Amino acid sequence: MTEHGSNGDKGEGANSNVIGEMSRPARIEALPELLEFVSTIERQEGFGDKRIGEIETALREALTNIVNNAERNKGGDITVTCKHDPWGKLMIVVVDTAGPFNILLADIVFQGEERPVDEGRRDAARLIKRMIDNIEQKRVDETNVLTFTVSPRLRAKQ
Repeated sequence: MTEHGSNGDKGEGANSNVIGEMSRPARIEALPELLEFVSTIERQEGFGDKRIGEIETALREALTNIVNNAERNKGGDITVTCKHDPWGKLMIVVVDTAGPFNILLADIVFQGEERPVDEGRRDAARLIKRMIDNIEQKRVDETNVLTFTVSPRLRAKQ
């Protein structure tokens, strides 16, 4: 388990744009602590309560799907890192070892197909895409890397 304070300093030349990091087993019991970790950082970064709520909703959907994937596979861990991108926006990077999975494809209907890639997760994918400014998903060295880049401005129509 790796956790850093508000400045992310590990004391060994850590990347200065890291604000904090938390790792937990990919289990449903870990979600409240991971969500609170991110919300605390968002508050420190000046995000309003409504925007924090939007991001938390999207992050909860993503984390829940990661946990469900872990339960179907070999288990795994989740690491959430909050940092600044080169332009000062907040990045929430979620890395998991729960087996190959890409929530962002769930609502895609490929040419020649009649249904989305993953009908059961379609609504979760749409919600995440509506709440987050920029989303990236990739598979790197046996891990899934989901990156949310967020700004303090509200995304959902109020």
